[in-house]
Amino acid sequence: MRNKRFFFVFILLGMMLSGNVKAQVAVERSQQKTQISGKEYYLHQVKAGQTLYGIAEAYNVTLEEIQTLNPEVKDGLQAGHVLGIPVRPIKESPVVRPVPEEKPVIPEPESVVEEVKPVIPEPEPVVEEVKPVIPEPEPVVEEVKPVIAEPVVEENKPHEQVKVSADGRYTVKPDEDLYDIAKKFGIDVAEFRKINPGLTDNPAPGTSVKVPAIVNDNDYIIHYCERNERVSSLLRRWKVDESVFRSINVSVGSHVFVNQVVLIPIQRITDFPWMQPEQEGDLVMIEGTDEEEIEVPEPEANPFVVFDDEMKEAPVCVAAPENALRRYHVALMVPLYLSSVDNIIVSKENTAKASKSRAMTFLQFYEGFMMAVEALEKQGLKLDLTVLDVTDNTASAERALSEIRNKDLDLIVGPFFGKSFSIVEEYAKANDIIVVNPLTNRVSVIEDNANVVKVKPGEMGMVFTLSNLVRNAYSNANIFIVSRERAADSTFLNQLEHHLNMSVNSEVTVLGDDFLQFARNESERLEMGSRLVPTVDVEGQVYSTEDFRNGVTDKVVLANSVKRYSYSEMGTLKSQLSGVRENVIIAYGNENVFATQVLNSLTQTAERYPITLVCAPDWAKFEKLLVDRLLSMKAIYVSDYFVDYEDDAVKRFVSRFRSKYAVEPQQYAFEGYDVGYYFLSALMQFGNGFMDCLHCHQAPLLSTQYKFYYRNYLKGGRNDGKENLYWSTYQYDKEDVELVPIDPFKKAETTHK
Repeated sequence: MRNKRFFFVFILLGMMLSGNVKAQVAVERSQQKTQISGKEYYLHQVKAGQTLYGIAEAYNVTLEEIQTLNPEVKDGLQAGHVLGIPVRPIKESPVVRPVPEEKPVIPEPESVVEEVKPVIPEPEPVVEEVKPVIPEPEPVVEEVKPVIAEPVVEENKPHEQVKVSADGRYTVKPDEDLYDIAKKFGIDVAEFRKINPGLTDNPAPGTSVKVPAIVNDNDYIIHYCERNERVSSLLRRWKVDESVFRSINVSVGSHVFVNQVVLIPIQRITDFPWMQPEQEGDLVMIEGTDEEEIEVPEPEANPFVVFDDEMKEAPVCVAAPENALRRYHVALMVPLYLSSVDNIIVSKENTAKASKSRAMTFLQFYEGFMMAVEALEKQGLKLDLTVLDVTDNTASAERALSEIRNKDLDLIVGPFFGKSFSIVEEYAKANDIIVVNPLTNRVSVIEDNANVVKVKPGEMGMVFTLSNLVRNAYSNANIFIVSRERAADSTFLNQLEHHLNMSVNSEVTVLGDDFLQFARNESERLEMGSRLVPTVDVEGQVYSTEDFRNGVTDKVVLANSVKRYSYSEMGTLKSQLSGVRENVIIAYGNENVFATQVLNSLTQTAERYPITLVCAPDWAKFEKLLVDRLLSMKAIYVSDYFVDYEDDAVKRFVSRFRSKYAVEPQQYAFEGYDVGYYFLSALMQFGNGFMDCLHCHQAPLLSTQYKFYYRNYLKGGRNDGKENLYWSTYQYDKEDVELVPIDPFKKAETTHK
């Protein structure tokens, strides 16, 4: 009896396996597509029983292509997962094996039947017994189908004509919040905030909002989740039905994490009434009405920054000795939160304890600034310094202004917080006082105020720094840019690509010996012994090894230009790597996940090709990144702050700071010293007119350098302030495995191949 039950189970498993095999081949191409960096991809939702092989066959792609675009499939397919798959032409109609509707329980596996016959004299009752256990496969498919149902949108409803002015601005209507506007234009709220600093979620009716010139021809918005967001808050803010949201976000649970990508369903926008193409294909903003005539504004002659031209008009400034004899009046506005403590504690006995207090977060900036004052007073500086406690409370900024109104100030440093700084910068503008913002990354602080100096570098500063690094050290290298390709980064990435192309040599000559060496390396990698590979693939072109060995070809001239890819195209990027010259990969993204993914993707590749990985920006803060991987790729860090503790000036500063304050100097101490020393020494050399001479002023700083242009490089026709363009670059020293600074503005002795 036991044997009989065993064979019943064996037959049952065989028939269930047969049903699964049939489900595996039932893969139909999705009708949903999306575009990433100009390339089309299917959005395929995995159904129960489907296999990676079956999906690859249906879409005419390789398993490797699916795995590269969707790394999660390496852990196995799960029903409901949405895969991105490249659009390929159909070779031929896929053969779909029909699932028999009647008697699916008898697949007739001869070998099984022959084994069972001797044991079961009457097979008919067995079939009847098994039948009710095996469900029909069709209902399973029907249950999954509703998950990928298209969002319920009114396709036939004409899209509302949206009025946008000729300069690309939209006026907020009553009862309209930022999320309503975002859905109207098919653009994520992050894009609006990017070009409208300070814009709230609920702008007042009549507010003029600048609209990003981005075209979205999908029926969804790509939204990067922010801190503390939940699905419930997303649904409420975006005014989206949960069932529709879940239909295109099948893998999203009840919680989302920072920078997780979700799709916000919207009505498909096909006509873009607020945008019309120029003959060249560029998009310009216009007024979207049928009655009035449209006057299309002239496009800018050159949308790219021309750094070199800015210096042609710069005068040469010469320091006047009499400036060093003057007495200067300076206000330092630091958030010390004195209302919560008795006084500024600077004694050796108490400072270590006080520095841990939340109220003393910026105390070291003040201490570093004072050490710069002391150093310059030894050189003859005469200074009246007013220190004011200005916090994020705007009332503190108003009190500070009341204290300085009767003082003829030459310079204000601070405040540190945005709202307070806005109040002080307006006062400085009205009274023609230079004001330095020491910590913000927001470029908006220098707009329309020629009296503001921003010392933290921004995106254009990174373009300036990286293009100089490539020009001076890697002009013959194979250059790549890899990023997330977010719409918010498009302007920066366009500028970076443009300036890098101007920095590299358009053609590079490579000797035949270098090709032969690469062939030897490939032969060793493939364990071919003394034999040499017959051909080598270099940057997508195949070359005969024999031609180089026989001297038929002694050199090759390679065309050279910058290549730009999104992270999803890493497979294509790796196919363009060179084995005969240096490959410089500039990875732009400040997220730990992105940095880890790039390193993981390139680790094995770095064993085959010479790679220099430029990590931008601030990858040093990702402590869990493996140093050995970074070393193998000769990683170059890009940051707005770097202290070389082996430098003699830094050692002296650290020693004096410890002696004076009985604590270790941290980042704010170095930054306070640099700001104080640079701008106070500028006053000593150039007097009150130092703003027009910053492009000539150099000073020995500890954590960075400052580089300013004579004219503002952003918008030459506007009266903006100045922004520091210098980003620190540093690299691991191979001998001591220590980070050491490199100078991107210094010509290397030999540029890399």
